[in-house]
Amino acid sequence: MNWKGVWLVSASLYLGGCATGEEAVLISNQYAGTPVVSYADSTGLWRIADIPQQERMRIGPSLSRTLGASFGADVTFVPPTGGETAVSAQGYLASVGRSCVVTEGTPLLSQQWELRYSCR
Repeated sequence: MNWKGVWLVSASLYLGGCATGEEAVLISNQYAGTPVVSYADSTGLWRIADIPQQERMRIGPSLSRTLGASFGADVTFVPPTGGETAVSAQGYLASVGRSCVVTEGTPLLSQQWELRYSCR
């Protein structure tokens, strides 16, 4: 078995959906003036910058969640998956009275995602 080929294919699939560093910075800059709110659910505390008019948001774990895992009883921090992040985003949207479904997501830098959603 050609392990180098398997590794390259795996890495390509993993990184294929990620924004490049430059793209991630451009996307993050679009949220510069957007207020950031905290949202807590069963998976932890999240920081969300929501732009309802464009049906998109930037979401990531709070700093306290990240540092708490690093310096608390559990030393290891496992970044949230795209699925976990989407579920939390939909929970946030429901908590503010909006009936929406996450339709796509782009992983950004620093464990953040940009999610697009559709509301009724």
